[in-house]
Amino acid sequence: MVLTNQRHEILGYLKRARRHPTADQVYREVKKKLPRISKATVYNNLRHLVEKDLVEEVNVNGVARFEYRRNDHHHMVCTNCGRIDDIENEELSRLMNYIGSEIEGYEIERSATTFYGICRDCKNERGSQ
Repeated sequence: MVLTNQRHEILGYLKRARRHPTADQVYREVKKKLPRISKATVYNNLRHLVEKDLVEEVNVNGVARFEYRRNDHHHMVCTNCGRIDDIENEELSRLMNYIGSEIEGYEIERSATTFYGICRDCKNERGSQ
């Protein structure tokens, strides 16, 4: 795969991103370094990077968010604000792969689990009202 300047900047931003940005957020941040980049270019490159398995697309409430693909991990999603946090738990990953291996006719490549709940910030905000 050719790593164009645009792809390099998109990947660099996603590697540094602490949260799971939307395509629009990626566009706004990358545009700071590449002022002439178009939104369509960012969207097309994100799609390409997902296809090449370098970036993962995480859908929350119908909104696509992106992250640089690292090791297998899981997600915790706040049902109030949409915040996504990564959960890296080897025991959970092993369990998911074991369960997957029990499904006849499939070879598991990776697994992901998403938990839904209220984040600490939203919980504190509710308590202070």
